[in-house]
Amino acid sequence: MAAASTARYVLLQYGDDPFCLNFEDQGGNLAFVVEKVAKDPNLIVKLNRRDDWVQRYPDILGPRNSYFYFGPSLSPGQVAYGNSERIPMAYYLRRKKEASPSRYFNAQSGPELKWKAVSATRMELWDSRSILAIWEKNLSGSEHDAQVTLSHTAMTLITEVLTTLCLNFVALRLGWP
Repeated sequence: MAAASTARYVLLQYGDDPFCLNFEDQGGNLAFVVEKVAKDPNLIVKLNRRDDWVQRYPDILGPRNSYFYFGPSLSPGQVAYGNSERIPMAYYLRRKKEASPSRYFNAQSGPELKWKAVSATRMELWDSRSILAIWEKNLSGSEHDAQVTLSHTAMTLITEVLTTLCLNFVALRLGWP
């Protein structure tokens, strides 16, 4: 097996609706579920990490789930990890240049990370030096819609990685600036 620093993990994404997704590992084990949980009066979406899946990866840290609290008419609202305080969605979608396809955020552990849209079918998550994760749309006609390839570092903060990835999907789908 590869050393932890070079190990790669893959999650397969099923679905292309950013409000309703499943992520499974290559063994068919459900890892995360994204689903609508309420509309009171605005939409609330939950990203939930599966306990049985996480037991296979003892290095995974951080929150078990996140909540997307949308504003009126699906406008940007807030994100909360578990029961922590809500933070504006805009914080996780910051741009440093107006025309840039990159969206910046700070992980809960502090470092600044960015999702860079390389093309309509590929996004990369970068820290200051290297790629932590790659999302690629599946064009081969396989059953899954996309796949996320994760470094060991990305796995340690997997809930934050998938939360910000899904938030980028929502921003693209809804045409947020």
